[in-house]
Amino acid sequence: VGCKAILVFFQYGVMANFYWLLVEGLYLHILLVLIFSPNRHFTIYLLIGWGIPTIFIIMWTVTRIILEDTGCWDTNEHGGPWWVIRIPILISIIVNFILFVSIIRILLQKLRSPDVGGNDQSQYKRLAKSTLLLIPLFGVHYTVFALFPDRSSNNYKIIFELCLGSFQGLIVAVLYCFLNSEV
Repeated sequence: VGCKAILVFFQYGVMANFYWLLVEGLYLHILLVLIFSPNRHFTIYLLIGWGIPTIFIIMWTVTRIILEDTGCWDTNEHGGPWWVIRIPILISIIVNFILFVSIIRILLQKLRSPDVGGNDQSQYKRLAKSTLLLIPLFGVHYTVFALFPDRSSNNYKIIFELCLGSFQGLIVAVLYCFLNSEV
C-alpha cells in the first residue's frame, strides 16, 4: 500500500508539473492579450494547476484498482489506466505549444510595429532572445517526444529529458530570477 501511495503522489507531481507549465503559458498569454485586465484569475489558475491533476490521478487510481491492481503499479501491462494520465498530459503539452506559438506571433507583431525603434537585425535579435527565454518557461522541449509512443523512442526520450528537463527549473530560476534586476 505504501509503494502504491508513493507512486500515486509521484504521478500527481508529474502531472501537476505539466499543468503548472500550462498555467504559466495561460497567464503570460492573458497578460499579452488583455493588457488592462483588472482580473488576475488566480483561483482559476490554482484550480488548473492543482485541481485538474487531482481529478485525473483519482481516476487513474480507480482504474488501476479495477483493471490492473498488480504489484506496485510501476508496470503497465494493460494500457487503459496509463492513458488516463497520458491523455491529459498530452493535451496540456499541445495547448501550451499553441500558446507558445501565439505568444511568439504577438511578440513578432509588436516588434514590427512602427513604434518600436531599431533596424531589422536588432528586432530579430530581440525576437530570438524572447523565444529562447520562453522555451524553458513553457516546457516546449516536451513537444519533441509528446506524440511518439513510449516504446519506440524510450532511449532517446530518457536522454533528452534528463539533459533538458532536469535543468528546466535551474534555467527558469537563472533567467527569470537571478538575472532579473526587478526581482
